[in-house]
Amino acid sequence: MLCVECGKREAKYEGLCEECFLKKVKFTDLPQHLDLVVCPHCHSVKFGGVWERVSMEEAISRIVDKNIEFIHDCEGYDLDIVHGEIEGEFDVEVRVLVKYGDLETTETHIVKFDLKYESCPRCNRYFGNYFEAILQLRGMRENEYNEVLEYTHGLISRHARKNENLFLTKEVKKKEGWDLYLSDKREAKNIARELVRRYGAELKESPQIAGRKDGKDVYRVTYSVRLPAYRIGDVVNVGGEYYLVTDVGERYVHGVCVRSGKKKSFDSHRHSIDVVVTRDDIEEAMVIYSRNREAQIIDRNNVIIDVVTNFDVNSGDNVRIFRVDESVYVLPDINT
Repeated sequence: MLCVECGKREAKYEGLCEECFLKKVKFTDLPQHLDLVVCPHCHSVKFGGVWERVSMEEAISRIVDKNIEFIHDCEGYDLDIVHGEIEGEFDVEVRVLVKYGDLETTETHIVKFDLKYESCPRCNRYFGNYFEAILQLRGMRENEYNEVLEYTHGLISRHARKNENLFLTKEVKKKEGWDLYLSDKREAKNIARELVRRYGAELKESPQIAGRKDGKDVYRVTYSVRLPAYRIGDVVNVGGEYYLVTDVGERYVHGVCVRSGKKKSFDSHRHSIDVVVTRDDIEEAMVIYSRNREAQIIDRNNVIIDVVTNFDVNSGDNVRIFRVDESVYVLPDINT
């Protein structure tokens, strides 16, 4: 059968030869103008009502793909997109490789993109000092501020990588600690719980009404994380016995008995745990004589002291000691 259009060549596609078919049929169409909306702060791209962080190349490709119209059936297509500098109004050349049966053809469109800037909701909140929660850090020792604050910043960064709506709005140094203003109250609670697990801290939650939205109360929440008096490496008194703290959990405190060297755990909610000596006040000394667990040590002031231990020490050993009133105690080596 010959082409109904030219009558010269074999009809292959809808009664037409390949040449006449391609002259007569148009597969695709694209608008001559399209908008590319980008946040000027974080460079997120707006797709409809949704903001996403993608490259400009991917954004242009997705906008083209969404707006391309197929005005004739085809079995598949590929896009080849070429553009120059992305600034103001810029031209994009879109080549569409169309597959129709055993036929392949390329249609070319020139689309003028208009680059527009609009702040995304996240950046509007960030630059508007938006916050949903205050994370209060309390009970820190003077030399711990930097360590605890740095660890908390690390938690915020880790959670923000999974939730870009989380950010630190501001932080305020207080006499009693630090206040960190966070944009997401659920993430703030998760961070507070992680601090509780790490330091064995106490967590208090205080919601406050900040306004109303869509007829419902909107709450801001203060999460107060208070570190306990004791730390790993401190010596504490529990029930009249001295213990070297070796680990601190959300509820339990683990330690080694100074007198016997035995390990024991305590429920911090049920036991009174009083700090005897902080880890910073523990001293170094050297064993100069040892026999039957009676020993002599020399302290940093070259004072020789008689001590009794319930664990082995040898001459020449470096040991750690602490003092209570007139008594001197040798700490067990928790690494052995």
